[in-house]
Parts: sequence; structure tokens; C-alpha cells
Amino acid sequence: MCHYNLFRHADRSELICAVPEVRPVPAFITGPPWSFVGRVRDYPGSSGFDHQVAAVSAHYNGFYLFQLINPSDLKAWVDQDRRPPDRDAPICGQERPGETLPLRMAAG
Repeated sequence: MCHYNLFRHADRSELICAVPEVRPVPAFITGPPWSFVGRVRDYPGSSGFDHQVAAVSAHYNGFYLFQLINPSDLKAWVDQDRRPPDRDAPICGQERPGETLPLRMAAG
């Protein structure tokens, strides 16, 4: 898992795009109506940001696009970033030995 830069859509403030720090920002994000709002890091027992889902989405798409149900969650995630960084955190895209990302299929 890794750290993500968060971007918010100006017209639809509940729409958020999380981009891994080590990935380029997608072309549709650069400039209006999107703006950088902060960063979310991977902490044990951290906020409700789903790092596992974000990692799978970023693996296939290069980003994780999602909708907030509670807009105040974004502030809590960004505020947590003020804690000291975890020096043992894996580098984005390089899992720890023996760590794998489960692939879940949607029932439909």
C-alpha cells in the first residue's frame, strides 16, 4: 500500500480522485475543475480511506476515483497526514515480501 494525493472536483465536491504519489497525475485532473486538497497516508488503523481498494484501482487505472458519502471524511484523512511518516511503509507498487493484493469480483 502507499500514499495518495487527493484531488476534489469543484462542481461536485463529493467526487474525489486519489493518485498514488509515485504515479503521474492523469490528464483529466490537471487544472480546473479539479484541485489538490491534500494527501492521505497508510497508517495502521487509519481513517476510513480504503487503501486496499485504492491499490487495486490504481494498479489497473493509475488512479482511484470515488464518491464521498460524508464530505467531512476528507478533512479527517488529510489531517492524519500531519503525523510523522512510517519509515517501514512499503513503496507504492512494491509490496512487502509475501504480501499480495486480493482481487475481488463483484457479484452481479
